[in-house]
Amino acid sequence: MIRSLFASRRSAVGCLVAGAVISLGGCVIPRSGPSGGDFTRAAADRSIDLVEATMQDAAATHTGLRSPGFDPSWRTGTAPAGGVIGIGDVLSVTFFERDGLNLFVAGPDGNARLDGLKVDASGSIQLPYVGRVQVAGRSPAEARHAIVGSLSRLTLGTDVTVTVTEQHSRLVSVQGDVAKPGVVPIGPESNSLLAVLGAAAPDPADLELATVTVRRGGQSGTVSLSRLYEQPEDDIALRPGDLVIVRSAAGTVNVLGAAGLQGRVKITRPNYSLMDAIADARGLDDEAADPAAVYVMRLSNQMANVGLPRVYHFNLRNPAQLAVASAFVLHDGDAVLISNAQFTQYHKVLSSFSGVLNTARSASSIAP
Repeated sequence: MIRSLFASRRSAVGCLVAGAVISLGGCVIPRSGPSGGDFTRAAADRSIDLVEATMQDAAATHTGLRSPGFDPSWRTGTAPAGGVIGIGDVLSVTFFERDGLNLFVAGPDGNARLDGLKVDASGSIQLPYVGRVQVAGRSPAEARHAIVGSLSRLTLGTDVTVTVTEQHSRLVSVQGDVAKPGVVPIGPESNSLLAVLGAAAPDPADLELATVTVRRGGQSGTVSLSRLYEQPEDDIALRPGDLVIVRSAAGTVNVLGAAGLQGRVKITRPNYSLMDAIADARGLDDEAADPAAVYVMRLSNQMANVGLPRVYHFNLRNPAQLAVASAFVLHDGDAVLISNAQFTQYHKVLSSFSGVLNTARSASSIAP
C-alpha cells in the first residue's frame, strides 16, 4: 500500500510537470514592442511603408522642418501714412459758427462738438444737415476742408476742427507667448515686425524653439523667432489688420520598446535627432534591446497613393547608421520603437522553464 502511495505521488509530480510544460507551450512570452520580424512581415503585407534609412532621408527631415517664411513682397510693403484717417477710426468734429444760425447745439464754451463719429466701411462719416462726408484716406486737415466745403451750402463763415479720438485703422493684433498681448498701433516709423514684437515683448519658454507667424488676409508665413532676431533682413513691413502669433514650438516624441525609459520625450532643441531621443530615453536597454532593429514611425509622412504610415529602419550596429541617426531629425508626434533582442525572448523562455523545473523539484522532494 505504501508503494502504491509513493507511485501515485510520482504520477502526480509527473502530471504537474507535464501540465506546466503544456501550459507554457500555449503562452505568449511578453515583450515591450514589435520585433524586427514583425516589421518585415508588416511591410510584406503592405501594412506599412518600411524604408532603410539613409543620409538622403536624414537630409529630407531637415527640409521638412523649414518654415514657409514670408512672402518676399511683404519685406518691401509701403508703410501706412502717418496722420491719415482710416476705416474704423473714431473722430470728434467741433463747429465754430459765426452767422448766428446755430445749426448745431453749442456747448458751455459756445461751440458745438460731435463726438463718436465712426468712419464706416465706405470711408465716410454722417453729419447733421450735411450728410455723408468722405474722410478715409485724408488727413484731419483735409477732412476739415471737405466738411467746411459741404457746410458752405448752408452757412457762411462756419469753421470746424477734426480730431482722431480713437485709431482703429492702423492696428495689428499680437497673440501667443508674449508678455503684452493685444493690439499695437503702427505708423511710418513703427510698422516693422521687429518693432511690433519689441512692443509686445515675446516670452516663449524656449527662444530657440519659438516661431512667429504673420497672417494677412488668406496668406500666412512663419519663421523662427531666433532667426528673425539674428537675421534682421528677414524683417517685414506689417499692414493694418495683420495678426502676429508667437508660439513655443516644442513637441514630443514617443519612445517605446527596449529603452532605458519608455514614454514621451520632449523635443528640447532645434534639429532634435533620433540619437537625441535615444539619449534622453536613457539609451538602449543593454539586457533587452536589439541595436539592429530600431525604427521611427512617421504617421504624418504617408505615401500619396495608399496612405501607408512610413517606418524608417536603423541598424545601430552599423557605425554608418549611427551617423544617419544623428542627422535624422524627429518631428512632433513621431514614434521611436526599439525591438527586443532575440536572446531576450530566449531568456524569458528559459526563465519560465526554470520556474517550472523548480516547481517540479519541490514536488519531487516529497516523493521517495
